[in-house]
Amino acid sequence: MKIAKLALTLTTLFFMGWALVESSSEKPNIWIQVIGVALFFFAMARLMQKTPSNTHNRGPAEREFDAGIKRDLINQAKEDKDA
Repeated sequence: MKIAKLALTLTTLFFMGWALVESSSEKPNIWIQVIGVALFFFAMARLMQKTPSNTHNRGPAEREFDAGIKRDLINQAKEDKDA
């Protein structure tokens, strides 16, 4: 498993570098660039799975409170605009 991760990382870096070099050539090969970009997005998706999310589960009371605060701020902005 560790060898597969290393191989995927090296392949991704290789194709990204190759795509970068191809983009500066006179007649770039579009398929190399497509593969490089696709592997880059795949690698970034895998990286994002590793980072924890900052969201937390909120209860119904917290959601209702937040909705009430937003509603009050909107109403206050309308009153300030009318005045």
